[in-house]
Order: sequence, then C-alpha cells, then structure tokens
Amino acid sequence: MFVWLYRFWLTVLILLFGLRLPIEAQTATRAFSWTVLIPEHDSRAADVRDYDEFDSKSLVSGMNETEKVFRHQLVWNKLPIKNLLASSAPFCELRFDAVNPLVLTDQEKAILREYFVRGGFILFQEDAYPYSQDEFWSIKSWPVIDFLTKELPASSPDFHFEKVTDSNVLFHQYYDTQTAEQTKHELQDNPYTPNRTLLSYRGHPCAFVYGRYNWIEDGKWVAMPRPFAYVFNMEERGYQLTVNIYVYAATH
Repeated sequence: MFVWLYRFWLTVLILLFGLRLPIEAQTATRAFSWTVLIPEHDSRAADVRDYDEFDSKSLVSGMNETEKVFRHQLVWNKLPIKNLLASSAPFCELRFDAVNPLVLTDQEKAILREYFVRGGFILFQEDAYPYSQDEFWSIKSWPVIDFLTKELPASSPDFHFEKVTDSNVLFHQYYDTQTAEQTKHELQDNPYTPNRTLLSYRGHPCAFVYGRYNWIEDGKWVAMPRPFAYVFNMEERGYQLTVNIYVYAATH
C-alpha cells in the first residue's frame, strides 16, 4: 500500500512540475542533430548549393558553441530525402530556390508526409538572396509550398497550416525575437510570400517556412553579389529566430 501511494504521488509531482522545468532540463535527454535534406531534382545553382552548405554549417557551429540549450552536442549532417525514413533525424532543413521551382517527386512527397506523421520537423528555407526583388517578387507560387499548404491538408484534416505573427509562442520560445527589417519588408509588401507559414499535424508543428534575403537598397531588395563571400554574418534577430525554431520543434 505504501509503495502504491509513493508511486501515485511521485507521478502527480512529475505531472505538476515536469512541464515547468527550464528548456535545458526538458531537453536534457535529447540527442541534437541538424540534418540538411537534398532533393532528387535540386533546382539551386551549384554555387548556391555550395554557399548554402557553408552557411548552414556555420550557423549550426555557432549555435552549438554558443547556446547552452544544445549542451555542445548539436551535430550537422546531410542526406537525400529518399533516405530520410531510414535515419534518425528529428529536425531537418530543406533550402529551395525562390525563382527556379523545386519539384518534389511523388516518392519524396510520400516520404515527407510519413516523416511529418511520425513527428519530424523541417525548416523550409527560401533562398531569395541570389535574386533582385523584382525577380523573386514576380513569383506567385512554389510547388514545394503548395505541397505544404494544399496537398497535405487536402490529404488529411489532421494537417493544418497558418501564417504566424510575432505573437506566436514560436517567436518567444527561447529568445524574445523581433522581426528583422528585411522580413518586415517582405511580409508587408509581397502578398505571395510563403515566409512565416507554419504547418502542423494534429496540433504538433512539423514545418516552418523562413525566407533568406539579401539587404535592402533604395527601398528594394538587391541580389547578393557573386561569387558569394564565404563569411558567415547572419543578422542577430534571424539567428535568434532560428534557435527559437529548433527549440520550439524539440519541445512541442
């Protein structure tokens, strides 16, 4: 009888206080990984792919060294989408070209759908930085975004997407973030932007779309000069949001 009561009250205490633990404690038993997904028909130019890999590795290295929440155990790797379900990759990144459309194969769509159902999360990053504003604002839709916002919700009511704002808990998960000027410009003046699209499955986040831009000159976006300078200098607010996205995905 005593043993039963002990177990009962221990369970109650865990339920009452476990969810109030700091994020570092909530993630204390997790293995952290950052997996870059490579589609079969990658539409990015070769120099963009190379720069994206450098940029991604630099970002993860900085997060791993700086952020206490990762306990210096965040590991970067990459793999083809076709191998995703055979891996242990709870958090993935998929970068796609903002002008040249990425078209997923039927097999890749089925794999990503199953990955979301199993609880995985993908950060979709729109590569707009190689283009001028006129070039990428002329694009009204992307097949990969249609997959998230049209095909998946049509396949099951358990999939739901929304465009989120700074009031969403995602933006205050670890850092209290504010929207960068580049993103404000995009959100306010480009009605077709996929930026800030959040996809969930049965209430759990499974994908977020994030734009990567160059700087504004004379009120318009300009293309990043080529060849790209291999120097990592991500804007602080964008960096903090990226940390928030990872922590949000890991704790929901």
